[in-house]
Amino acid sequence: EEAVTIFETPPLVAVGVGGYIETPRGMMTFKTVFSHHISDECKMRFYKNWYRSKKKANTRTAQKWADEDGKKSIEANFAKMAKYFTVNMLLCHTQHKLINLQEKKAHN
Repeated sequence: EEAVTIFETPPLVAVGVGGYIETPRGMMTFKTVFSHHISDECKMRFYKNWYRSKKKANTRTAQKWADEDGKKSIEANFAKMAKYFTVNMLLCHTQHKLINLQEKKAHN
């Protein structure tokens, strides 16, 4: 029998796939492919100040998914991932709006 740890998390959404290759110095990031649509809830995590930002995160990736040449480059990235990756990682974010917990605030 082995000890098992169970984590309770809010619902997760996959945002992208990242991969690492083995080098003599350790693991190194090789490629990262993001989804064509990322919710604002996830984009907020990419910025220090969301309300003052220009909200340009993921605009280039969305353009790649819309364009035929971009789709070909994404498919080429997936082919490279399958060939060279030693470790694959699924990039996810949680959906806090789906659970009914009060947010902990500093002023309360």
